[in-house]
Amino acid sequence: MGNPAMVKRKHTEKRRKRYEQRLGPGVYLPKDERLAFNAAAEKAIAAATAEKVKYDADKKAAKAKKKAEAPAPAAPAADAAKK
Repeated sequence: MGNPAMVKRKHTEKRRKRYEQRLGPGVYLPKDERLAFNAAAEKAIAAATAEKVKYDADKKAAKAKKKAEAPAPAAPAADAAKK
């Protein structure tokens, strides 16, 4: 037999996790805290998305620059003439 208070806490925690898994994070919070949490989460998601877009654009530009700076491959006709 376990501590009844601990058992109740575990059941509450399991229920909270199921709600959050089904309905999203912060759903088990009181309404005012949930709204603040969701606003902060939206800001974080927007910032991460903007950072990813910037990173992808920089990566694409670097790849294009590297491709433009790469030396052109030797002509196959010149290799054939040497033989």
